[in-house]
Amino acid sequence: MINKIYNFLISISDLYIYLNSFSNEKNRKLYKGRTNTYKSLNFINKSNQKYILIHVSSVGEYEQAKPVIYQLSKTYSYKIIVSYFSPSVEKIINKSNLIFKSFYIPSDRKKNMSKMFNLIKPEFILLIKYEFWKNLIAESRKKNIPIFSVVSTFRKNQIFFRFYGVFFRKILNDISYFLVQDEKSKKLLKKININNVKVVGDSRYDRVFNIYDKAKKYINIEKFISNNKTVVIGSSWKSDLNIIKNEIKKDLTNTKYIIAPHNVNDNEIKNIERLFINDTIRYSDLPQKNILKRILIINNIGMLSSIYRYADVSYIGGAFQGTLHNTLEAAVWGNPVIYGKNTNNKKFKEIKLLEKSGIGFSIKNGQEFKLIINRIFKNRELGKGGNKLISEKSGATNKIISFLKKEIK
Repeated sequence: MINKIYNFLISISDLYIYLNSFSNEKNRKLYKGRTNTYKSLNFINKSNQKYILIHVSSVGEYEQAKPVIYQLSKTYSYKIIVSYFSPSVEKIINKSNLIFKSFYIPSDRKKNMSKMFNLIKPEFILLIKYEFWKNLIAESRKKNIPIFSVVSTFRKNQIFFRFYGVFFRKILNDISYFLVQDEKSKKLLKKININNVKVVGDSRYDRVFNIYDKAKKYINIEKFISNNKTVVIGSSWKSDLNIIKNEIKKDLTNTKYIIAPHNVNDNEIKNIERLFINDTIRYSDLPQKNILKRILIINNIGMLSSIYRYADVSYIGGAFQGTLHNTLEAAVWGNPVIYGKNTNNKKFKEIKLLEKSGIGFSIKNGQEFKLIINRIFKNRELGKGGNKLISEKSGATNKIISFLKKEIK
């Protein structure tokens, strides 16, 4: 009965995506992408090649998977195939030359999963972080394909640990092994009699160090800063800038501000220019002989992780509107990070760690933004230590690969 309800809900979800695809770009891409899934996979089973299937939900999970993908490519001769749910992954995944094929995961119906596995026939499957699709997992067990939950994390308020979560706990029982981020997750799983668990940590820390090691320098930005104190505002939304704009306008010091919008498009750039009239310059307009502007707008994609190197303090956007963006990419440069105060932040384990270590600071308004920046500029040691902290937390990828080498010969 419960299985029927689950499958009915999947059907409702499919119908919603289809109907919403006429007005919502994200669902339009998802619906269209799914219609091409089997066509893109149809040629795979015609070769004698062996495959690893990795499933990610969105960009965050894909970033966690990247260091694992790199090490897998060095360890096994198998081709790597990545499935994903969010259209945001489609934009960036084709840039990797380590991935043989990528595709939109079909809806979690039994017949869809059976067809997908018949086409791919993976040697084993990695589910990154939160992905627990019932029919996908059940079909893998039915076909005796090892399936591992990698860098997963669990909280006591999740449905698995509630008295009515029996059905969902059964889904977890079909996982071959859990490679979790922390001891808390291991203990929660133990309470529901799941003991095939190993603590490995979070591969995001490895990913952040990979990005850090490959970071670029930008001479034009260095000329723009000209040795002045610098605040980098990364992945900013309108909601972030509306809260801190007045403090930036009232700043009469020589402090430079670098703003990298979350959505790099002409409308966003023009909005920032309207907020700070006659006080901005676009990155594409550099260099200039005499740069008198205080605010540099980054209108290129792919630069932000390297630009954090120029920050005396970084502000990370997203928390005031919805979801906080990557704080670790900024913290790895050893300087403090500021972000909006939001209850959603509690789901990010690194936020609790950064705040406990005196590296991360949440704000409720523009006044707090200015007060914290003043404190940081007066006390050079305040908020330092991010690089060391992230270094201590890295190493999850090697633990994951070592485990898999023992399990998958």
